[in-house]
Parts: sequence; structure tokens; C-alpha cells
Amino acid sequence: MNKLNQVPALLQRAASQWKAIHPQLPVDDAVLIGLLIGVGANADTLGVQQLKPFALCQTEHDVLACARRQGPPYQVTPALLLEEVRITSGALTTCLNRLIEKSLISRVPSQTDLRSKPLQLTEQGLALIDKLTKVRFQLAAQVPANFSAEEKTQLRSLLAKVQQGLNQDSAAATTTV
Repeated sequence: MNKLNQVPALLQRAASQWKAIHPQLPVDDAVLIGLLIGVGANADTLGVQQLKPFALCQTEHDVLACARRQGPPYQVTPALLLEEVRITSGALTTCLNRLIEKSLISRVPSQTDLRSKPLQLTEQGLALIDKLTKVRFQLAAQVPANFSAEEKTQLRSLLAKVQQGLNQDSAAATTTV
């Protein structure tokens, strides 16, 4: 990741340079993607900064949040975590072990599958994720605070459309390689 996408003035300067060198290229489309990458990186940085006082990384937060969303008894399987959290199985094991060491989750026996060991939020883990969720959702509300309800709806729709296009391009790239 470079700073170019995270600073609109730098991105615009680069766009002007590319237009001068290769006027036939769809530079404005690349700028849109660059802006999306930059917004994502800046939002990620903000989120990581919010987790530091709690001694958590983003993946640990995502595991706790996934368990919390399941409702009582706040259990989640490793399979669901692998589906929802962007992580390899080996890295997930390391992450889970850290959360167990911090007494935020525990392994519990499965009621239906003796081979599986679901994870459950501890009381401490539940209290922490509830506190963090409030903080992060409040921050999320501040970012688009100057948008109207209509603008938020438009942005959500446009971003979903971009994501759909990326998913289609990813699937096409996988099948043509």
C-alpha cells in the first residue's frame, strides 16, 4: 500500500501525470479505484487505532464480534470464522489461542458434533466486545455525518455495485487463468 491512494491531492497529481503520458488509458476509472483503496486503508487505520487501547488486533476483534452476533450463548465454530474472517486456518488457530490466553473466549464441547470445539465468549469477552462495538459504531456514524440520508443510500448502493463488479472480475480471472 502506498500513500498515494490515501491522500487525494497526491492521487490527483498522479492522475494528471498518467493522463499526460497515456491519454488513451481510463485514468479516471483508476482514480476511482484508488480512492476506494485509500478510503479503505484510512478507515482500517482508524479502526486499528481504536483497538490499541484494548490490546486487540483487527482479527481478534472480528472473532469476538462474530461470536457476539450469534446471540446467546455467544458461540461460534472455527468453520464460520474461516468463512467470515479474512484469515488462514493456521493464523486463526494462533488468534484463537491469544484470545483464550486473554480469557476473552473459551473452547466448549459441541452438543451435536464431537469432532468440533466451538468457541464461546467469556463474560470478560462479552463485556469487551459490547464496549468496543459501541465505540466503533459511534465512530462509523461520525465519518458520514455530513451526508444526507439519500447520499448514504446512494453511496451504499454504489459501493455494493463496485463490490459486485470486483467479485465478478475475480471469478472471471480465476476461471481464465
